[in-house]
Amino acid sequence: MITTRFLSVILFLLPSLVLAQETVTVIGTTVTQTFTAAASTTPVSAQYTNSLNFRESILNSTNTFRYEHSAGYIYWNETLATYAQSYSENCVWEHSHGPYGENLARGYPDVIESVDAWGNERSMYDFSSTDPTGFTEATGHFTQLVWQGTQATGCGWTDCNGKNGLDGIYLVCEYWPAGNVVGDDNFYFKQNVFAERSGGQSGFDELAATRGVTGGTPTSTGGITPVNTPAATSSGVSIGAPMAEVDRNGLLVTVCVTLAALLFGLGMS
Repeated sequence: MITTRFLSVILFLLPSLVLAQETVTVIGTTVTQTFTAAASTTPVSAQYTNSLNFRESILNSTNTFRYEHSAGYIYWNETLATYAQSYSENCVWEHSHGPYGENLARGYPDVIESVDAWGNERSMYDFSSTDPTGFTEATGHFTQLVWQGTQATGCGWTDCNGKNGLDGIYLVCEYWPAGNVVGDDNFYFKQNVFAERSGGQSGFDELAATRGVTGGTPTSTGGITPVNTPAATSSGVSIGAPMAEVDRNGLLVTVCVTLAALLFGLGMS
């Protein structure tokens, strides 16, 4: 039989036991919260870090879209690449306002995903032979990518790592001659942006598509200068390619310069 005195001792010690248990629980919780997992790091894809892989990836993916839209394969150009690399290092999320066509992308894990993002804008483009979409910010990357008159590209990239608010890889690609030429009721888009061929990628020659990795130098920009640069998209991953304004006489001069370059073996290698 429990005596009154023994019961009093138990009741006296019980709060201390409960308090001790609560203290252990609090300490355990506090200790658990002090441990944090190390931030995960994703290595930069070899499509960026390996120079040859970079050029081949750009040409392969770009020329795949060009083939699907019946445009000729384009070549790598070191003049354009140097310009693109220099501009990418600024980590400024806007177009460079330079003399070439230009596509920008940021945050994609590899080159092919960046180019795919540009090319997949075709789903929003109306290929009507009488009233095509023409230039829009939403489809400007795509139309530059497959522009019939473009012959060369060169790209550069920088891991901005938060510089000027940009995280991840910032990819810049330049194109010569520039696409997205506006005017004359979308005349230039009717001549340079074709609907997807019925065969898709059937017959695509990857070897031929990447043969131009050795590069060349444009003989002229043909007087086509991008103007009226659009603003950044709300998603913050790409900016529509700038458009260029020329009249038909300007286009004729460009065509003549291009033909002369081809005939005399200038410009491309």
